Amino acid sequence: MIAVLVLAALLGAAPAPGNTAPPPKAPAPKVPSTPAEQMEQQAAQHVVREFERVGRRAPIEDTPLNAAARRLAQEALTGGFTGAPDLFTLTEAISDSGAADPAPRALVIRAWAHSHILESLRSRTDINMDRASHFGVGVALQDKRASLVLLLSERKVDLMPFPRVMPGERAVATQCGRLMPPLEQPEFYVTHPNGEVSTVPLSRRGTQGANFCARLDFLTPGTYTVEVVAQGDAGPEVVALFLAQLGEVRRRGDRESLVEPNSVEEARPLLHERINKLRKAHGLPEMTPDPVLERVAQTYSDRMAKEGFFAHVAPDGSTLTGRLPPPVRPGETPGSAARALSVQVGSRLPPGSRYVRAGENLGQAGGPLAAHFGIEHSPGHRRNLLDPGFRYMGVGIAFRQVGSRAEALVTEVFSVASPGATDSENPQQEAYDTLARWRATKKLPPLARSQALESLAMAHVKRALELDQPTAQPGESAVHERVFQVIPDAGTASVDFFVVSDPSALPESRSVSDATNNRVGVGIVRGDSKRFGANQYWVAVIYAAVH
Repeated sequence: MIAVLVLAALLGAAPAPGNTAPPPKAPAPKVPSTPAEQMEQQAAQHVVREFERVGRRAPIEDTPLNAAARRLAQEALTGGFTGAPDLFTLTEAISDSGAADPAPRALVIRAWAHSHILESLRSRTDINMDRASHFGVGVALQDKRASLVLLLSERKVDLMPFPRVMPGERAVATQCGRLMPPLEQPEFYVTHPNGEVSTVPLSRRGTQGANFCARLDFLTPGTYTVEVVAQGDAGPEVVALFLAQLGEVRRRGDRESLVEPNSVEEARPLLHERINKLRKAHGLPEMTPDPVLERVAQTYSDRMAKEGFFAHVAPDGSTLTGRLPPPVRPGETPGSAARALSVQVGSRLPPGSRYVRAGENLGQAGGPLAAHFGIEHSPGHRRNLLDPGFRYMGVGIAFRQVGSRAEALVTEVFSVASPGATDSENPQQEAYDTLARWRATKKLPPLARSQALESLAMAHVKRALELDQPTAQPGESAVHERVFQVIPDAGTASVDFFVVSDPSALPESRSVSDATNNRVGVGIVRGDSKRFGANQYWVAVIYAAVH
């Protein structure tokens, strides 16, 4: 591929027949003019040699990463941060430079003599430990003191230029890009200034060499976090992350000083607290730590640390579905259930399983709190944290040493139901509670429980189960017509029907999000079905707008 590109460049530079004008000259490389620039050039040459020395392809020196590294080197020298830069400081510098690399590896060297900077860099043995396609290096000098920052990134997407600062109170911009093989299925997530997360649909493909585009609407002033996630062999990967500012340029506030815990016992309750603090700030119910989910999360963090990988899909191809244990059934103990049942990767969970929906976040940083901060900062991961359906969580933390640096691997697992729970004691109330949570997340008033609608819903669901047909009507007239008979002042009526294994996991629907609806009735029965399996909950939800 390189040979073809070089050949094309040479052919393009050759004069056309009959044209004797000399070809244009390529611009001469910039000659370092300051001591800092000279040290940057020497550092860059050393980075390339280090990769070539071990037989790895040398990364490309990248202008935006150079700019970000220079800014971080200056901040390291003037006390902007101690140790390594925190994730937000790193993202801010990279984003402002025009790049979008998600959390590249940052190496920071400080010295009290200029010459010691390069000496310290040359003594490092971990520069070439991880793959990198691009790098940037920056040096800052002040009196006798010096600092050097090296950024190493494995870039997996080419993004077209996108504005980082936009004037006014509203703006629209389109971001296009091209994924590196074998990545596919790009998805856009945006964290808005109020902290809420939205998914942005792709708008078009194949524009100017890009294989995806998305239109991003900025409707309120403030800072937005934009993220691109793609599917790879190891599951979903964050391939781009940057900040975009609408209106007044953001002012950097005081960064939270984090004292990292050194053990799982110290770290786990702190992460529980931070997760629920975020949910409470967004009006969501807190999640309850679950011992089974904690064990699942801890086992996976330990496995990643031991086997040296970091991905949602393990090297043997297993995913979260396979890591979750089967449910506890009536009359069984957790141990016997685990031995008696198994879930095949990629298959549906057994009928009656309490795992209707589950999610997983992975974080990797110098400490557990920093790893979780990265999770909160990522729109795609933040969406899991703010999912109103999740009610239980498990957190696992493992510590490992990679070369000269310490790392913490954090696994967060969420579920709509407790895996250790048996049958619901009050499935109808769980269904009502779930509808109330959905209304709260939409900032809508609660629905009033109607005995008349509940009676209709119970008749509907019993008839549907009897005929093994969710669309079966409980009488000669349609359900919505019967609503108008029992509630004459109802303006509109609608019906949702679900067959689920957990009544607390009813999905969001158009009806529950309709602000005009103010009455609700839930009918629920449990039974066996040839079409939908055994021990499933059949749920009918009838809404009405009463004026």
